[in-house]
Amino acid sequence: MLGQLDLSSLGVALSLVTLSMTLLLAVAAWHAGSGNGLRHWAVGSFALTLGLLLNVNQEYIHPSLSIVLANGLMTLGIGVTWLGIRAFKGKSQPQAWPIMAALVMMSSLWLFRFQVDSFTARLGIASVILAGMSLLCARELFVAQEQPLRTAYWLTGSIALLCGLGLIARTILSLTDLAPAAAIIDNPLQSATLLGAMVAQIWLASGFILMTHYRTTMALHRLSERDSLTGTLNRRSLHARATDVLLKAGELQLPVTLIMMDADHFKRINDEFGHQTGDAVLCHMVSRIRQHLRTNDLLGRFGGEEFVLILPALDTQSASQVAERIRVGLCSQPWHCADTPVNLSISLGVACSDQHGYNFDTLLGAADGALYQAKALGRNRVELASDPGLDADEQMALRLLSQFRHNLKV
Repeated sequence: MLGQLDLSSLGVALSLVTLSMTLLLAVAAWHAGSGNGLRHWAVGSFALTLGLLLNVNQEYIHPSLSIVLANGLMTLGIGVTWLGIRAFKGKSQPQAWPIMAALVMMSSLWLFRFQVDSFTARLGIASVILAGMSLLCARELFVAQEQPLRTAYWLTGSIALLCGLGLIARTILSLTDLAPAAAIIDNPLQSATLLGAMVAQIWLASGFILMTHYRTTMALHRLSERDSLTGTLNRRSLHARATDVLLKAGELQLPVTLIMMDADHFKRINDEFGHQTGDAVLCHMVSRIRQHLRTNDLLGRFGGEEFVLILPALDTQSASQVAERIRVGLCSQPWHCADTPVNLSISLGVACSDQHGYNFDTLLGAADGALYQAKALGRNRVELASDPGLDADEQMALRLLSQFRHNLKV
């Protein structure tokens, strides 16, 4: 059946498909900006389109264009596509590799067309080089990624892998009786190649756009969860994720400790150095805190200069040691503003599920009371939450005293 397909019609259809995919990628790249791979993919698709257009019109174009230049452009197109995948992943782009592969392709085809005319050799060489470039693309895409980006990676990688395997099969078939001895029009191998190229172009372009879409969606999701200044969890996402952690810990009867932290005399820093310096000090504070955290700990900005830390599987004693390390580490390394050290201390309140249960709001209230106690007792210290039976009037008195001292900048 493949032999009955009109190669000229397939060539026209392939040209229209590849041109459409190129325009689609170009429009997407225009709006996406630089550095994300889409521009590489648009340029690669355009080079591949030109190469295919020249190759399917061998009857009307000189062999130096329809064979040598055409295959060089196709090699360069796949190579630029490979660079785009690396750019999308934030990796280096060794531009010499695609250029070298295209030069090797063109010089080899020139040799076996104008020096030693061998169609079988040209078919095998072109297939091997194009297969190698396709497999390079597949190798870049079959990597561990978080969902849903992994689905788009592996879908696109599967298409590149199938292209590579198909071209390897084409190399093997070029050594059998299925391959023609010369470049003729109605040949099943040529028809299958054009059909495969057409389908691959559609799926590859779709895969690249899907990769871009998923990454944008994930970035927007992260922005909705994160504080824009410090990169920590915002208040809403902190509540949601901490609730999940507490629920699972409650089922397993594992301890969870909540630490509430507040920078001491932060208003003085803003008044003396300005709010930009205050923002930089907050980022420095978060950076110092992160040095003492594990991968499964949660850090969120509760408001202003207040932060909340969730420590799964740590009891009061272990969490208190973490809190003390954070306090000492922050005091020992001030932030510098134009060679002027900006000293910063921090007060911390610690509450554990062992005494206060697995409800987030209850733990937060207990840690907040301990934080106010640390403020009232002079700041720059770690305080443990009082027993749940402590009189509410005593807790309120601590809050009022701390607030009064804060307003007086004591």
